[in-house]
Amino acid sequence: MNLIKVLSKVNQIEKISFLKILDKYSETNREKNPKIDKILSDSNNILKKAEDINIVQLFNLLRNEYTEHLKHGIKFSNFQIELIVEIFIRDGNQMMSRDWFDKLYKKSLNNLNNQIKSMKSQITNETANISPERKRDYIIFKNCVNTAYTNDIEINREQQITWKEKTILHTLSKNLDLSSEEDKAITYSIIPPEKYNVEDVINELKETGIVFFNRKSNTIFIPDEIIYILRKILEIELPFKYLRRILKHLKDPEINLIAKKHGIDKKISRIDKINAILNQGVNVTSLLSNDIFQDKVTKNDRAKRVQELIKKDLDISVPKLGRSLEEKIYILLDYLRNQEKEDSISLSKDGLDKLISLLVKFKPDLNKTIKAEFELQEDEVIQADILTDYGIGPRDILYLLSKKELIEFSKYNKINSRGNNVLNIINNFRNIQDLYFDNYVEIGCRDINSLKDKGLVIKESELGSLYEKLTKDLFRKLGFDVDEKLRAKINTARSKMDILINLGNKDVIIIECKTIKDKDYNKFTTVSRQLKSYEALCKKNGYHVNQVLIVSNDFTEDFIGECEYEYDIGISLLTSSDLLKIYEGLKESHLGELPVRLITRGGALNGDRIVKALSR
Repeated sequence: MNLIKVLSKVNQIEKISFLKILDKYSETNREKNPKIDKILSDSNNILKKAEDINIVQLFNLLRNEYTEHLKHGIKFSNFQIELIVEIFIRDGNQMMSRDWFDKLYKKSLNNLNNQIKSMKSQITNETANISPERKRDYIIFKNCVNTAYTNDIEINREQQITWKEKTILHTLSKNLDLSSEEDKAITYSIIPPEKYNVEDVINELKETGIVFFNRKSNTIFIPDEIIYILRKILEIELPFKYLRRILKHLKDPEINLIAKKHGIDKKISRIDKINAILNQGVNVTSLLSNDIFQDKVTKNDRAKRVQELIKKDLDISVPKLGRSLEEKIYILLDYLRNQEKEDSISLSKDGLDKLISLLVKFKPDLNKTIKAEFELQEDEVIQADILTDYGIGPRDILYLLSKKELIEFSKYNKINSRGNNVLNIINNFRNIQDLYFDNYVEIGCRDINSLKDKGLVIKESELGSLYEKLTKDLFRKLGFDVDEKLRAKINTARSKMDILINLGNKDVIIIECKTIKDKDYNKFTTVSRQLKSYEALCKKNGYHVNQVLIVSNDFTEDFIGECEYEYDIGISLLTSSDLLKIYEGLKESHLGELPVRLITRGGALNGDRIVKALSR
């Protein structure tokens, strides 16, 4: 769930910690960044008065500062926050109830304590199933952690590992090829982990700026943008879902080599080994460079195997695969990281709904599979809205099916089964028009960067006309007669209405579309003159204007007030998000079209109230 959606789900008080952090860095950066200064000036230098879209823009401008802030918070927390953060960066954990978080927190601590016991056994047991070299690595790291923790006693100070000592230990751990779980197991065997009260932990996370907490619903939210930052801080190269995909395509001997290196029981099943490797937090670059190979395998042969994994096993097509082993691994990881953003917008909501419906018919236990794979708390998760909120895209779902199942599904639904089955299936359900509707709000506020991030490349000069076209299509879907011929007949070279709805009997509704750049119409005189000229044109041609409707992403309070007291023409105001709500509400209602009276009441229309009226 992205930041703007999270902000819409929490109240002003629940945003306050996040806004304080942004406010702090905004003040220190506004002089050197005019964009920051403009956002603050537009909100009268009171950030809590700023709109959510501007807060998101501010966050993006201050992303580097926010990253450093989170680094500091994780470094110096008294709550061992790094253990908790690892819960959030797992797939499907960006949104959860307080109770579910408490359950995962306890489970994580329990697993860590088991890892500590296992690590102690491997270090002290002479018959442990690890190589002497690996045992030596464990002992070296343990001795260094012990020295860092106990050397304060000699100078009569409280025992702790300083940040400088942590960075040195991290470098050592990396060079010894320790997984994050091996590192933690050894470190916390010296400094035993503590269990804190869940309320205190949530407050700490909220004050640090990692989570938002809705007290009414008892729900924790971690926006996608913050997840990306946390992964960067913890040096997590790939989300679990992509590492899982790689592991599923490795051969049994390769899986066994990884398991052996990281002290995983070789007697357990292949799927249990894969899950254990995932939970180990193994470095992916190290895994593909070293862990899947015997020591005697040459670098050239390793590069060939990685190329085979990319092209044949994972069926990935990239323009260049690089020459060296390092280049091939970098290209693979970069491709998968970019795919995460692409997957979130590869299908529209309707397209994903249709795909899910057919997948459930094909594989009835898919809900159970997804719930277990991503540790989701709801019973029924196989719904487009829920999966999207959890950051689970169509590729993530399709890759849970075997190659044989993907081919069978394609043939059953008459989808081309040649080439990459996953891409063929996604393309079969892809509709660019629906994707535009899903991003209607971003188009309306001319958020070119967000659209680019979602893979929608639109020229800025075309955003206004696209917004107008989508608005027309939405009104058609609501059952109205958008009369293009009549509009062309009435329009003149100087006065051009955006949309004209023909109600019959010479009654019409004029619709004017305003993108966010027109939001500064806080004086009504300019727009009033424009709308009155349209009304005069209609009257001249023998048509009565039943209502004028302005559609935009937002309206200032002054603008709303001016419209409500305009007595010459009746004006209704409707936001982009409310228009989408009404469209979705109509689809769920028993009505075939939207009653015209619901949008001709005048003043600022309320989408939620209109949807409620439709459900009666």
